[in-house]
Amino acid sequence: MESLSFWTNWTKSNKIQLLVAFIQLVLAVGVFGFYYYHDLLNVIDWKVLSEQGEVSALLEQFKATGEVLSIPIKSYLVTGQFLATIMSPNITASWIFVLGFAWSFSLFLASITVLPRFWYLLAMAFVVEILVLFHWDLLLNISGSYLSLFIIFLLGGLSYFYHAFKPDITFSVRFISFLVLTFSIGFGVSHYSPMPTPVMHFAAYLVGIGLLLTCCFIFYVSFEVLRGFLFITTTAQSPKSLLNFSVISLFYSLNLLVLYWYKNGTTDWDILYINPFFLLICSTFLGIWGIVQRGKSLGASFRLENGGVFSYISLATISILTCAYAFATANDPLVEVLEDAVIYTHLVMGILFLLYAIFNFLPLFKQGLNVYQVVFKPMSLPLSAIRIAGILAVVALLSLKEFFTINQAKAAYYNALGDFYTSAKDYQYAEIQYKIAATFEGRNHKTNYALASLAILQHDNETAALYFKKALAKNPSPFAYEGLARSFYDGERFFDALFTLKEGVKRFPQSGELQNNLAYLYDKSHVLDSALIFYDLAADNANDKAVPEANVLAFWAKNGKEKTIKELIQEEKTLADDAYQANLLALKLKGGVAPTIPTYKTDLSDSILNVPNFSFLYNQAMFVKNQGEQVDFRALANRAENDQYAEDLEFAHAIQQYYKGDKQLTFEQLQAWATGDTTAKKNKYYGMLLNTLIKKESLSYLAIDKLSTEDALTKAVEQAPLDASLLSKICTVFNQHKHPEKAYQYIANALKWRKDSPELYHIYILQALEVGMKEYASDALLLLQKLSLTDYQRFLPQYQAKLALIEKQQQGFH
Repeated sequence: MESLSFWTNWTKSNKIQLLVAFIQLVLAVGVFGFYYYHDLLNVIDWKVLSEQGEVSALLEQFKATGEVLSIPIKSYLVTGQFLATIMSPNITASWIFVLGFAWSFSLFLASITVLPRFWYLLAMAFVVEILVLFHWDLLLNISGSYLSLFIIFLLGGLSYFYHAFKPDITFSVRFISFLVLTFSIGFGVSHYSPMPTPVMHFAAYLVGIGLLLTCCFIFYVSFEVLRGFLFITTTAQSPKSLLNFSVISLFYSLNLLVLYWYKNGTTDWDILYINPFFLLICSTFLGIWGIVQRGKSLGASFRLENGGVFSYISLATISILTCAYAFATANDPLVEVLEDAVIYTHLVMGILFLLYAIFNFLPLFKQGLNVYQVVFKPMSLPLSAIRIAGILAVVALLSLKEFFTINQAKAAYYNALGDFYTSAKDYQYAEIQYKIAATFEGRNHKTNYALASLAILQHDNETAALYFKKALAKNPSPFAYEGLARSFYDGERFFDALFTLKEGVKRFPQSGELQNNLAYLYDKSHVLDSALIFYDLAADNANDKAVPEANVLAFWAKNGKEKTIKELIQEEKTLADDAYQANLLALKLKGGVAPTIPTYKTDLSDSILNVPNFSFLYNQAMFVKNQGEQVDFRALANRAENDQYAEDLEFAHAIQQYYKGDKQLTFEQLQAWATGDTTAKKNKYYGMLLNTLIKKESLSYLAIDKLSTEDALTKAVEQAPLDASLLSKICTVFNQHKHPEKAYQYIANALKWRKDSPELYHIYILQALEVGMKEYASDALLLLQKLSLTDYQRFLPQYQAKLALIEKQQQGFH
């Protein structure tokens, strides 16, 4: 417990500084966990490609003169495919990496100022090399190394000032001064840089620096797990501590050996392997305890409070952030180099540390003493000799792979440069960097997917397919399978796309996205059983379940029988998705479900429509009839961005107007379309629809007893413009209120659509006389005579009496 509370006698400022540094390390681990979990999703994502289809439905059915008339319409279906996006540079991760490095580097600069002169100069030489590798002058697009020399002078001068002239300055002041200077340099250079994304420049060159520091750090903590085992087995002071320590250490080393074989392709056993990065994180935190023990062993020569712990935490943070950045950018060569570094060093140093402990402390083991307390005080074999042997052994392991790991490190570096140029939209140079990376490691996923992405940007499907296929060689992904299949499909190689997706589903049986796309192709090729099977699998496995669920509804809307459709409607899900809700409405229209108001509402905040929300709005207008709120379809149709949907939006407006507004306007709109181009099929449909709606309206009657005011009658005639009883009452009421012209217009409009109605002719003729239009009344009377002689003879006395009354009133007036 004393070793764990080593900061007890520190100054308050240093305690706060240690807490901040430790929080920074924990945050770095959290960032690593986030990017590790999301893996390829950090730079690639699934988008939904929506395709619109049609299915026939019925707007309404009604009986007329002993027959059932139907109003056929189309409803829209939305079928979705998952589309793997191109690989994008992770700018957010680059900011985290660069800022975290700057913070940790400032902490490291502050910590080395307290070192003895020899170690200080050695550390500063390393710092200078790091600063040179940043290529500062490239950021400002200037020649020479003057900017790099100036920055080295600033940081080096401040460091030497604290080391040589002000050794008593508190550590917190040193750290803050280095932090301010480092960030000022970084932001100053970025501000004046002509590059669009300077942070990506920093991140690209940091990959090499971070990898070098991380490999050194990994080697440094490579035996910390074994030291933890030593503590566990010897703290009980058992005479069997050596046996226990040896057994657990050998078992641990055996697991690392199996992991080494697995990573090198020697074995492919279906077992649970140790995660190298979990091992690194465990070693990192165990190493804090180790640095404290080492400091106590070295005594005054090791400045624990100002130097040792802070140097360690700064390098630990840089290492963890480097690992995080590898996953954040999906740079699999970098990931594999880091994995090799952990596996090789932990395997080698684990075995050597076991030998080191036995060789130096065998007598203490036999006495059952706490060996862990003196582990850094060897009796004969120094720890430095073990480290040298470890380096040689690691080099030997690398030579077994012909130093392929070094090539992977180079590929990782050039991948990072490719990301930098991609972020700057300099695709030509980006392609050059990625191709250089491919010369070092031609089968890595990052390089090939990035090159495929660049080919897609140039609409070169053949080249994209070539690189997607290479991306599948060693580290396949569902995204690469989808990209390859998409390249084939867009290149009209349907069956190649189908076979590619089948292979992808076999390789990734839990990928709902690939299953959905495979089902889509089966649906296209009319292999309906397979399509339905994979749609159902996709609904279980896809992250966005609404897409396959919507596809299932579209499938049954096209292929389902009445019974199946009704069952699906009863099992509807509450998915807040435009495509699903659009297909559900299409299914309800086809199944003849009674109109209801949907609880779901689409987002129309920007009024720009896409396939799913247009289909939902259109189907909703067909389904709800006279219920719910009105949608301003005409405003949507008038937007230039919605031009492809304008005609259907106008039709939806007309249907909505018929059920919720003025039916007269719907009739006029349909007539205009029907007479626009009499040879067009859709115009014939508009004419048929107009005639059917007129026939339907001729059969509708309103309860007019309670309608006594002009406003009430005006609203009523909008929804029943051909109701003769209503029109007769309108004439009576409006005439009483001295507004005969308005009544005349309503009956004239009705007669325009119902020229076969004697009753409407009666009302029209009388109202024409009322407004003094005798000639119009006379003409209408002749039309009535031609339409029905019986009705004409029955109406003639009424007409003559009305005409005589009007003439008498006119004579009296004169």
